Amino acid sequence: MVGRFEYIKNRKKVEGQIVRKNILILSSIALSIFIASMFLLRDSRELQGMNIVSPEMTLKQIAKENNVPLKEILHILGHENRSVWEMPRNKPIKNLGIHKEAIEEALAHINEEETPVRDILKYVLWVIMLGFILLVVLKRDNIRKIRTILLLFVVAVFGVFLGATPNPMESVVKTFKLLNNMEGGTVGVLISLLIFTLFSLLGAKLFCSWGCHLGALQESLFNIPVFKRKYSWKVPFALSISIRVFIFGAFVMLLFGFGLGVIHGIKNYVVYHHVNFFKIFNFHDIAKITLLSLPLFIAASFFVFRPFCQFICPLGLYSWVLENFAVNKITIDPDKCTQCQQCVEVCPTEAMKGILNKRRKYFLPDCWSCGKCIEQCPTKAIAYK
Repeated sequence: MVGRFEYIKNRKKVEGQIVRKNILILSSIALSIFIASMFLLRDSRELQGMNIVSPEMTLKQIAKENNVPLKEILHILGHENRSVWEMPRNKPIKNLGIHKEAIEEALAHINEEETPVRDILKYVLWVIMLGFILLVVLKRDNIRKIRTILLLFVVAVFGVFLGATPNPMESVVKTFKLLNNMEGGTVGVLISLLIFTLFSLLGAKLFCSWGCHLGALQESLFNIPVFKRKYSWKVPFALSISIRVFIFGAFVMLLFGFGLGVIHGIKNYVVYHHVNFFKIFNFHDIAKITLLSLPLFIAASFFVFRPFCQFICPLGLYSWVLENFAVNKITIDPDKCTQCQQCVEVCPTEAMKGILNKRRKYFLPDCWSCGKCIEQCPTKAIAYK
């Protein structure tokens, strides 16, 4: 009896230490956001919405007067006509056949994404929500019902209400565009990547699973029981990771103009712009290819678990690497596990199959921290800690 009492006492002590560590990490992220907010507010443009453009001005002059990288303007103009990259930068735009209105629309697009107050609000709400998920929801036995509600909440609040940006995909894309002088707002871009990195280190795909508005939309569609046999089929991890790596490699090569870019004579081309389904939440800014493929994307979401996340998202690839260093992740108590494989069956990916494979510890298939395995395990051998 004494031994049982000591076991319970020690277990509660360990659980208390884990909770305190997670609160400390969440507080550190919150502090980072607070410090970042000061930089974001300081660096926000005072002349936002007051674009300085004249037909007599050159592209270089317009970029300088509006404090915007020239490549960022050309990138937006190049969505409709890539020949702008070959145009002289020191001639008046009226001699280049570029209308003043087109430049103004490009600058308006850039200014539209620079909304520090909204960004800060979004980051703060994410910290609060992920803290609630980590400290409360993933400790429960009944996770499925509350997850369904929270996914719809994420779509409504972080997507419909607060808009497409900031989002995890663009945090990676804009970092590489920044390296290629195609993106302004250096501090904001780096802060965004840092915050999503911290979220990924807090828990294995914790943000992707519970906080991403596009991921939540896809999973909500997938949960509609239109074809029940779909729940037993999982995308082979070798296939999903290969496609993600290929797309990311093509993005880097075509952006910087080497490898595939050299072969095809392409540089400053942003592959992810054409598959940015986050723009569903900012529909007027959606790319043509994305718009045309939208019916396919929606249809795929009904039958495949998070197709964009598994096949395309660059942060999905980045966070897969960070899973190896995540503080919180799915763990299995070998003394309780009976190898019944129920967790493998209910897992939406091949993650649990990989976790149960004791011969390999690192770079396992993506775990989406959905908690289905925790709820399903008959012996309570699985925990998120």
